[in-house]
This record gives sequence, C-alpha cells and structure tokens, in this order.
Amino acid sequence: MWGNFFFAQTVKGKVTSGGLGLPGVGVIVQGTKNATTTDFDGGFVLNNVDPKSTLIFSYIGYKSVSLPADTKSVMKVNMVNDLEKLNEVVVIGYGTSKRKDVNGAISSIKASEIQDKPFTSIDQALVGKAAGVNVTQNSGTPGGGISVQIRGITSINGNEPLYVIDGTPVFADKNNDSFSFSALGGGNGQTKNSALSGLNISDIESIDILKDASSTAIYGANGANGVVLITTKKGKKGKSTFSYETYLGTQQVTNSVDVLNLPQYAAYQAKIFKLNGEPVPYQYQKPDLLGNGTNWQDELFRTATMYNHQIAFSGEKDGTRYYTSLNYFDQEGIVLNSDFNRMSLRLNVDSSVKSWLKIGNNMSISKSSQQVVRNDDRGGLVMNTLRQSPELPVRYADGSFAGPTSGLGSSANETTNPIALSEYNNAKTDRYKINGNLFADFTLTKGLVFRSELGYDLNFAKSSSFAPAYTLGNVSELLNKSFKQQDQSFYWSLKNYLTYNKTLNEKHNFTFLLGQEAQESQYEYLSGYRSGDFLSKDFTNLNIGDIDTAVNGNGSGRWSMTSYISRLNYSFSDRYSFSASLRADASSNFGPNNKWGYFPSFAAGWTVSNEKFFEPLSSTVNYLKFRAGYGSVGNQNIPANRYQTILSLTASPFGGVSPTIDNLGNPDIKWESLKSFNVGFELGMLSNRVKLDFDYYIKHSSNFLTKQINDESNQSALNYYLNTGEIETKGIELTLNTRNIITENFTWDSTVIFSKYNNELTSFQGAGKSLLGKVQFDLYNVTRTTEGEPVGQFYGYVTDGLFKNAAELAAGPTQETGTGIGDIRFKDLNGDGKIDAKDQKAIGSAIPDFTYSFTNNFKYKNVSLSVVLTGSQGNEIYNFTRHYTDGIYPGFGDRFANLTTRAINAFEPGVNENTNEPRITLNDPNGNGRISNRFVEDGSYLRIQNVSLSYDLPSKIFKNSIITKVRLYVNVQNLYTWTKYSGFDPALGNLDQNITLSGIDLGRYPVPRTTSMGLNLEF
Repeated sequence: MWGNFFFAQTVKGKVTSGGLGLPGVGVIVQGTKNATTTDFDGGFVLNNVDPKSTLIFSYIGYKSVSLPADTKSVMKVNMVNDLEKLNEVVVIGYGTSKRKDVNGAISSIKASEIQDKPFTSIDQALVGKAAGVNVTQNSGTPGGGISVQIRGITSINGNEPLYVIDGTPVFADKNNDSFSFSALGGGNGQTKNSALSGLNISDIESIDILKDASSTAIYGANGANGVVLITTKKGKKGKSTFSYETYLGTQQVTNSVDVLNLPQYAAYQAKIFKLNGEPVPYQYQKPDLLGNGTNWQDELFRTATMYNHQIAFSGEKDGTRYYTSLNYFDQEGIVLNSDFNRMSLRLNVDSSVKSWLKIGNNMSISKSSQQVVRNDDRGGLVMNTLRQSPELPVRYADGSFAGPTSGLGSSANETTNPIALSEYNNAKTDRYKINGNLFADFTLTKGLVFRSELGYDLNFAKSSSFAPAYTLGNVSELLNKSFKQQDQSFYWSLKNYLTYNKTLNEKHNFTFLLGQEAQESQYEYLSGYRSGDFLSKDFTNLNIGDIDTAVNGNGSGRWSMTSYISRLNYSFSDRYSFSASLRADASSNFGPNNKWGYFPSFAAGWTVSNEKFFEPLSSTVNYLKFRAGYGSVGNQNIPANRYQTILSLTASPFGGVSPTIDNLGNPDIKWESLKSFNVGFELGMLSNRVKLDFDYYIKHSSNFLTKQINDESNQSALNYYLNTGEIETKGIELTLNTRNIITENFTWDSTVIFSKYNNELTSFQGAGKSLLGKVQFDLYNVTRTTEGEPVGQFYGYVTDGLFKNAAELAAGPTQETGTGIGDIRFKDLNGDGKIDAKDQKAIGSAIPDFTYSFTNNFKYKNVSLSVVLTGSQGNEIYNFTRHYTDGIYPGFGDRFANLTTRAINAFEPGVNENTNEPRITLNDPNGNGRISNRFVEDGSYLRIQNVSLSYDLPSKIFKNSIITKVRLYVNVQNLYTWTKYSGFDPALGNLDQNITLSGIDLGRYPVPRTTSMGLNLEF
C-alpha cells in the first residue's frame, strides 16, 4: 500500500471527438473507484494514479477507450461515436436487414419517439417524423380521416400507403368509412376514417416507412403509394414486466372565425333594409345598445375530455416470449355529440419448441364506437354555426330549441339551429376487428429458414342513425327517418418462403429470399331505410317505419391475387452492397390479356468511409455512403371484375327485375405502373454528432385506371374503364440530426426535416379532357386536373379589384347584365372584351412549395423535454365557406344569414370606396360569389405540433419495492399555429382522401389543441 502511495502520480489529459473537446466523459482507474469526468473543453485531471494502471474512458453513445496511464505528458484521447445504429435491424418486408446494408429510401420511427403522446391512431404519430411523408388530418372528428402521402402524388385513384402490421396488410382505402349523411338527405360530409384507429399506439415497437420503389417492389401491386411497416412489441429475453399506463386530457378548439356579433349584425341588417327601400325594424335601429348576442361557436364547441388506460404483461421464459396488453381509450369530440372509444386486446407469443422450429402468433382484437355529426358540407354543423344569426337564441325560455322565423335567423340552404341539429342529426358506428397472423419458422440447415405464415384481417361494422321529425321555427323535418347498415369484410393471405443467409471469408454476405403468396379479400354490405311514425329515438327498428318508404341496399365484392417473390441482398466487406428483387402478381381484377404484372427492383450502395483511402478524413467524416435504386410497382385500385361487362339488377315496377349496365367490360385494362429512381447519400461527421441524409427521386406513374370521360360537362358519362394518363413527380428530402450538447447531466439534440416535390400530369385522355374536382352535390367545380399542370389545381376566374366609378365600369369588360359600381372586376384573360368560361385559369394549388419540421430534445438528469415544430410553405387553400359567409348570393344564403367581419368593410359609394370587398347586394347580379381567386388564401403555417415534458423518478426511491419505474409527463399537442389563413386550421387534407379535392375547406371539423397528463408504472 505504501509503495502504491509513494508512486501514485497525477494524470492530465484531454478527450476529443472529431477534433472537438468532449465534456462529461467518465474517466476511471480500472479496478478502483478513483474517477473523474472531463470538463466543458474535454480536459481532465486525475490524482493518485498508479503509473502502471489502465484508464477507462466511457461516454453514452461512444465506444469505450482503454489506455495505459501516462503520467509524464498530457494524454490525448480520441473517442469515436458508437455506430450501433448502423447495425440495428430494419424491417424491409418479408424479412429484416441491418441499417448499414439498406440501399433503399427507408425512414424508421421508434416507440420512444411517439411515447407519452395521446394519438387516436398511429398515422397521426407520423406528423413531422419522416422526410417525404406528408400527414394531414382530414377532419378533427374523433377517429376521423387521415391523409398520408409518401413522396407526393402517385395516382389519381388513391394515394394512401399500404400498412403492414406484423406482416399482415391493412388497406387504408377500405373498411374505414363512417355513416354517409346523404342517406338521410343532404350532403355526405367526410366519411373516411383512419384505417388504424383500431390499433393501440402503446403496442407499437417500431415503424419503418418504405418510400422508394426499390424498397416497395417486394410488395408489387400493393406498394405503389409506399408501405408503412408496423412492428408491435414482443417479450424481451431475461426480462418479465407488468406495466400500467394512463393519461387524462382535455381538448379545445384553437381559434375562432371572425363573424359579426349582434351590434355589427344589426348595423349590417339596417343597411340591407335601406338598400331594399324598406323601413328599418326597431331592433336594428340602435346597434350600440345591443349585447353581443349568441356566440354560436362558443355554443357548438366544448372543452372535451379524453382518457386512456392500459395494462401489459411481457417477458420470456424457457424460449417462449410473450406480450399481452389490454387497452381502453375514450375521446369526446370538441363538437357536441361526437365521440370515439376503443377497447383492444393484443396477444403476441412466439416459442422455440425445437432447436429447428419456432412458432408464433400476433393477434389484435378491438371494438370501437364512433359517433359522428354532419360536417364538411353546407348543411354541416360548422357551416351552420358560422351562418346563423347572433340574434337567434339557442333555446327559448321554456327550454325548447329556438329556430329561425320570418325576420329572425337564417333558414336558407339547410341552415338552422346547429345545437339542435347536433342532437337530431348524428350517427353511430360500432366496429369489430381481428387482425393478426400465425407463423412457423423451420430451420432446415444452418442459414436456411423456411417460413409459413397465415395472415388475417376481419372487420365487421354496424351503423345506425335516427333523425327525428322536428320543427325549428320555419325549418321543419316532417318525417322520422331511420337508417341502418351492416358491413363485413374478410382478408386472408398465405405466405411460404425460404430465406438463406451465408457469409464467406467474413467479407461476402448473401441473403436470398424465394417465396410464394396467395391472398383474397371479400366484403358485403346490407342497408335499410324507412321513415314514418317511430315511437321515439329509442325505438328505431326498421319494421316500425312505413313499409312504403322502405329503401334497401345490398352489395358485395371480391378480389384475389397469387404472387411469386424473390430477393437477393449482397454486401462485401462493409463497403459495397447490392440488392435486387422481382415480384410477379396475378390479380382477379384483370382479365386473361393482362392478368400478370412483373415488378423488379435494383439498388446499390458504396460505403466510402470504409475504404482505406478515406482514412485521412475519418477523424472529421466518420461515415459516408452513397446509394441508388430503381424499381417498378403497380396499382390495381379499381372495383373487381371491371374487365367484364357487369349488369346491375333492380326491382322493376312491372314485376321481376330490371337490368341496367353498371360497367362496360374492357378485357385490355391492366396494371397502373410506377417506375421510380432514387439516389442519395448518408453522412456522419464529428464522431457522428452531425448526421445528414439526402435523397433525390423521380417517379413516373402511367396507365391510370380511370373511366372514359365523354367531355368536361359530363365527367362519368361512360361506365368504361381504360388505362390512360401519366404523372411525373420529382422531389428532394433532407434529414439533419445534430447532437448539440453532451455533458454528464445535460444533452440536447436536434432533427431538421425538409421535403419538397413537384408533380405534373404529363398526359391524360387527350385534348379537352380534364379531371374536374366538384363539391356540394357536384354543383361547383373547384379544381381542374389537366395535361401539363399539377394535379388538383384550383380553377376559376381571376379578380382585378372593384369597379369604383362609372368610368371604370364603362371601360371594363362586359360581365353580367346587372354589374354595377362596387362589383368585382374580373380579368378578361383572352381579350375578347367579355367575361365567360374561357376566362378561367389555374388560380392556386394545395401542393406546398416545401414542408419541414424541427425537433429538439433536451434532457437534464431525469427530466426530458421534447418540442416539435412542423410547417408548410406555399400551399394554398380554397376557403369554400366564404361563399356562404362573405355575401348574400342566390343559392348561398339569405338576407338574415350571418357573415364574417369582412362585411363591415363592404364597398359603399362615397362612404367606403378604399376596399376590395364588393358591395352589398340582395341577388348578386355580377356573380361576385363565383369560383375565383377571391376565395383562395395562403395556407402556409408554422405550428408547435407537440411539447412533451416528462420526469423519471429516481430508481433508488423504489429500491425495496415491487415498482421498478415511474414516469410522469405532461403533453400539449397542436399548441399554437402561425398562419394567415382565416379559417379554423390551415393543415387541411383531402376531402374523403380524394386527391383532386385537396385543400378545400367546406366547414371542416377543427383539429383541437390537446393537453394531457400521464403516468407510466412498471413492475
């Protein structure tokens, strides 16, 4: 001991990484407790060190370094980032691969990135998490629709990706519709829902997104729009746990639309009466004496609650892994009488029953209930709320609902008391879902595994709505209406494939896949409607209604596909890698002429940083890989058997049935085709404290499956499918990860994601053939997709200020017979001196110039803070609600409807001429309300998407208890949005996932701000 004491000396040194000092590095004398940490500049001083001892340098995220103690000079220690992430396993479809060997464009999201966040469905969790993946919530309805586009627009038929949960496909465009309000009269509103709303987000282990065709070609006909691979949790070896998770949240609407309050409304009404030569009623004569009146937005929107409970068991014993969870989720909607709840059970088990045999099961059972109200429609609650007069009360003194009467409130175009409508006009859907697979892995010899897998997805839905007869002032519904529908579908797939993995001379690594797959999907629905003298809303059985009003519906469909798959992955010495795949699909959707489709892919990568010539740069550039890929995939997204002529049979009034042609057969229709090229690189610098991923891609889609268009005025005159049209999409993606500060107690890392794409419909059905996007019973054409232009552009007239005097009116083009001073002047684009349909043009697009996100994660000891910003720049919105709220027009409203505050600034000769708001009229003789750029608004925004603050209690507190982990957190979603858009929310998706109706606001159910508090316990 005394010898060691006399010879003990002081060691000094500096620890760097990539040439920069590394703070917070642990330095310890091996086999002792003598230790210290480096300072902010990476320097350290360690006393009482035996010159013959060894020092261990360690830090999270870096490879540990062991060096002999040097007491004679200043030690220089270089630490290298641990490249463990490059060796992590990525799911690539029909198998896995190490991240470093992946040559396609794949983004991965781990469970830790989405934990502690109250998402209804997993697709909401993708917002801002992956480059090239644009996620928008079509509706704020609980369980409502989500649009997910991977790398822009692929097809005019549908752009939702394929979801694969533990190997079993879930199709986003099927089996997810809610009640259609057209069954009770009126418009549909939004009917598409999230296909993943039945999946419990807490069960997710990882998400891998296949973005380019070289990655998705292995899925052939189903992979054209990208593939989202979802892996659920499994038991972990040597660890058995029981956990409980819960959170409670509240939701509020984030903002309001500025409409007239009662004094402003009274002043406006006084102008209307004077304009019409009528005496002003007493209630409008002194607006200043009035209160604010009914704030219909405050009445419709509520502070809604949501809560979640889950218990889970997981572990491994004697070669058997298990994970079981039971979850209950309940969410009120911020609009009255809308809600969603879900109960789900998951059971994942796999067991090595023999050294050569592993069997397993992944299964999820869920039951969800959704109550929806009518929105995204002229008769929807949001539109009613904006249009109804502040003069009308919600209820009369006796408690009954108030309704518009002559001279009080608006009753035009389905406008009435929205609070009453929320009770009278809603619908409920119960959904039951079983999803999963059974599998067996046979190890035939070393490296050779045969897998057989049966996947299944069963869905049953029961929808019902009862709309009672009512009288609200002069608005009446004379009939009780009851509608019921049942839907069922069943999908199964059987996969058998061999995987052979071989490594030669520790340098050559081969993985070869060869397999077969068969799959089939079938569905059926049955619906019924009756009106009549139902006793009450509690007795709505159809047999109670009047049999003479009965309307029944029934339909079914089926498709099947058989496939052969192959793939080769090869890597050499961690420097060169290559992959190729080929899939052949035969689909029942196509006739014998084109039944088979063949989908090849190729990709290659070069890890330059592993070359010897790169060693001089390795201290600064730690990792550099170039990769490129090409692939072809298909799309069969049409109803079954359209290659055949199909007759529809309906009851004939003369007895028997009457056949009508539902589809004219075309035996030559074939697969839609997508060919995609991708090139990119991955860069790691400064011990991988800075990482950059970049991709450039070109997608060429062709042979769209569309109906023959007769002419623009009759879009679907011919029930005849053909292949026509091409779209070219080009884009770039960039992901930058930085580790900004790394100390023993504090870390800060950031992620910046940037995405941009352009698309063009390069050909369609020939000159004069365009695809029109229509709304409101197809009365209004808002978008036009034509050759040489992007998909889904807004199309209409171009405004040119107002006619502010007689001279301007006389000098302007001929517009309408009643055009007057104060009306909108439209541009005469073809110069013929008159305004007509030939003066329309593209007036905007919902496609952004670029989208981005900025994520910052901070951690101080046991406290973690995450802040996610998302944004979109250059996208435009067609605010269709303003057709109804910015003026009095025939077919749009009446003189007692409320308006936005823009009406205050309306043109008045000699009073208010310095304005762009047109004059007040009773019949809009100039057509100021026509489709034009007047209603196109800038939809750019920057949003604080999510803020999450969590605290992990120190483990020493539970040292002698059964509890092993406690986590508390607070989360705020959709905290604040900076935007110029005048509506509720600029982050609009597509109307019912229709790509030609993107960015149109028809009175959308707003997406709420959600604040939640949660607790996670682990035992």
